[in-house]
Amino acid sequence: MTRKLLILFLVLMLCTYSLISSFLGERGIIVNNQLKRQLKENEYELDRSEMEIENLRLQDQELSTEDGSRSTAMSFGYQVEGDDVHVFETEDVVQNIPSTTSEPAKEDGVKEFKPWATSFILLISFCSSFIITLIVWLFTKNKGDSDDSQQEESGNFGNNFNID
Repeated sequence: MTRKLLILFLVLMLCTYSLISSFLGERGIIVNNQLKRQLKENEYELDRSEMEIENLRLQDQELSTEDGSRSTAMSFGYQVEGDDVHVFETEDVVQNIPSTTSEPAKEDGVKEFKPWATSFILLISFCSSFIITLIVWLFTKNKGDSDDSQQEESGNFGNNFNID
């Protein structure tokens, strides 16, 4: 019986360790889903950065010509010879505008999942396997004692044949 309990304990420990590590371990399902989400976010950021770099290259090419630099200067409000300059007080408006580039916003507010350590998973599987094996041992011990006592009392040792 002791060998059966030992085998039961080892099988339970292996099964619980595999089950827990497949969901919550370093290469578990939850971690893989989080890594896929992070990969999509990184790809999006990369695409956005590449588009921004391309736009900056186009602006650089446009500014390298004299007409482009003049039109850009005019779009920013610089004075061209012969123009009248009007100055408006806008300091209050500029100070009240919140900056959008100072802090990147975190999407969805999702908290990063940290996988469980292997030693912690082993400890949980050991404890759960030990408890289940102990319960099985207690049930089989009590059942075995009651079965033996019934057979000895009846006197037929498991032969339930009534020949009358």
